[in-house]
Amino acid sequence: MAARLSSLSYFMPAYNEEGNVESVVRDGLETLPKFADEIEVIVVDDGSKDRTGEIADRLAAEDPRVRVIHHPRNRGYGGALRSGFEASRNDFIFFTDSDRQFKIEDFPKLRDALDGVDAVIGYRPDRRDPWRRLFTAWVYKQLIGVLFGSRIRDVDCAFKLFRREVFARVPLQQVRSNGAFFSAEMLLLLRSRGIRMREVGIPHYARTVGMNTGASVKITLRAIRDLIRLRLRLWGLPF
Repeated sequence: MAARLSSLSYFMPAYNEEGNVESVVRDGLETLPKFADEIEVIVVDDGSKDRTGEIADRLAAEDPRVRVIHHPRNRGYGGALRSGFEASRNDFIFFTDSDRQFKIEDFPKLRDALDGVDAVIGYRPDRRDPWRRLFTAWVYKQLIGVLFGSRIRDVDCAFKLFRREVFARVPLQQVRSNGAFFSAEMLLLLRSRGIRMREVGIPHYARTVGMNTGASVKITLRAIRDLIRLRLRLWGLPF
């Protein structure tokens, strides 16, 4: 059995997730103390227009382990991830999305794979998304593979665990994207700096409440632009 973690920060980006955010927070509060001596749960309310922020604030008032970060305006998925990482205080940092397409009970799959590496990255063996989203993700993965020689199976899987010192070695300021490319750019930079990562299959579930907001053509094109910019930067070329 893997050792208990000394302390764990768990955060989630949330944009218009009033139907999901309470369940995700409570699942974390119930499950994660089984694996870490100290936990904190951080909700990043990314400019939600519904009751997401109100619900998160109530949960924080009820439990001192819960904190809320409010973005007055929506910064995008990458901006929410950046805020979550920067707010995390503990020795280990874990994040997932607030749409309940992952289950916190699968956290031990990450924890048990941590020995000898700096980060454990989930991948979705059976991704439960609409076909258009699956096709876009496949094209995106092929493009990353061609430009970077990357064999990372699922750069955007929102189920990841990091040792805190990773971000002392590779500061988040080096990740320039605040959009959908944030996660991929972070992993590609970590890999280029010698950060040791292990991939683990994580079950994925269809969304049952709320709407996905991350697959528009505009967001996809911005991610491709940021991808090309990173490739040029790593080649040492101006852009």
